[in-house]
Amino acid sequence: MKDTFVGDLLKPKALGNPTAMRQTFAEYRWEFVIAVMLVLAAVWATTLSPYYLSLDQLLFSSRNLVFTGIMTLGLAFIILTGEMDLSLPSILAVCTVSLAKASQANLPLPVALAGITVIALMMSAFNGFLVAKLRLPALPVTLGTMGAYRGVAFIIGSNVGYTGFNNTYKWLGTATVGTSPLPVMLLVLVGCVAIFWVLMHYTTFGRRCFAIGNNSAAVTYSGINVARTKIGTYMLGGLTAAMGAWIFIGQFGSSRGDNANGVLLGMITAVVLGGVDINGGRGKVLGVLLSMLFIWTLRNGMGLANIAGPIEQLIIGVLLVTGVLVSNLTTRGNWRPRTRKKVIAGPSAP
Repeated sequence: MKDTFVGDLLKPKALGNPTAMRQTFAEYRWEFVIAVMLVLAAVWATTLSPYYLSLDQLLFSSRNLVFTGIMTLGLAFIILTGEMDLSLPSILAVCTVSLAKASQANLPLPVALAGITVIALMMSAFNGFLVAKLRLPALPVTLGTMGAYRGVAFIIGSNVGYTGFNNTYKWLGTATVGTSPLPVMLLVLVGCVAIFWVLMHYTTFGRRCFAIGNNSAAVTYSGINVARTKIGTYMLGGLTAAMGAWIFIGQFGSSRGDNANGVLLGMITAVVLGGVDINGGRGKVLGVLLSMLFIWTLRNGMGLANIAGPIEQLIIGVLLVTGVLVSNLTTRGNWRPRTRKKVIAGPSAP
């Protein structure tokens, strides 16, 4: 289960052993495909606009990748267990308007961040309780809470944007490293990728998520609390929504009830296209990262070329369907629809 992509390639044994190299490329074949797609998308973007390769342009546009990218990492864990959460953007909206109220009340930033963290964890834990404990289907449940939480955001913040944030509230979304154009929040995203990489591929919690996604019944018989683990993934997603809210208000300088209203399609696409099985039990953080970069590159290039938004949505939708299709066809190496799940071989998680 461990994702040792770089280490495997750099091992002397792998470098000198054709069989080991073939095994490594076979294990990461989809990640290689996405990497090639990323390079081709970048080449295509350069043909659309001569400004694409500008360092300032790339660093500035990377801001659009950060808050959605962090939430995408949280969503990947939920999908890894075979579940879904459509309400993460709505939770972010509740957090942004809550930060607006805190800024109006002149609350210190640490107090405000603690407040939205508690709010996000409570909302996401409620989702997890309904899905994991009461065993309700995740799709309709989180579709309902998506609408409910969005309504809460409008009740708190109304439809009128708030722009009077204290400078401390906006720091993370506006700060750069020294005098360079490198955004601090981009480094935050890099740090989150590293943390989620370790969490998914090198911890007991990650191994349990893989096992639950493959066969939750077998995991239950082994003595692992499946419901608690699933609720933990939902709360992890809520935590990313709270962090994304802090970045969001700094990046855009405003908050209102419809914040992050159109990001869900891109988030799900990045997870599924990145190789995380929509049915759970399979995936890598590397694939999700490459997929996020690929989608961002496409959007950045189309934005510079003034390509209409509906065309962008069409392309992202096609990518999502493609990701689901490829995941279904290649699951466990069988080029046919899967009929039943298999149990992971190897020692069980403690």
